[in-house]
Amino acid sequence: MAKVIEINKKQWNDWVKTRPKVIQKLCERFPPDKLYQILGHGHRATIYSYEEDGTMTVNVTGEYNLVVCDRQVFGVKPSDIKECDLPNC
Repeated sequence: MAKVIEINKKQWNDWVKTRPKVIQKLCERFPPDKLYQILGHGHRATIYSYEEDGTMTVNVTGEYNLVVCDRQVFGVKPSDIKECDLPNC
């Protein structure tokens, strides 16, 4: 699966520990250094934020998709995304 950025694991883990439990679980399951695919749409996305209602906001950009304009999609449920590989170019 694709790793799209490098994160400082210690700083990341220290930050995660300060978040509510629901956010901690999302962070564990969906770290921000990976690339994800939105199921049903096929767009690739990176994590922008974790929400206390158990959803996430993701970035859909031209870096990993053929799109007219970049956007953020909010309210993405964990069941709606999966880790994926980089697109074939």
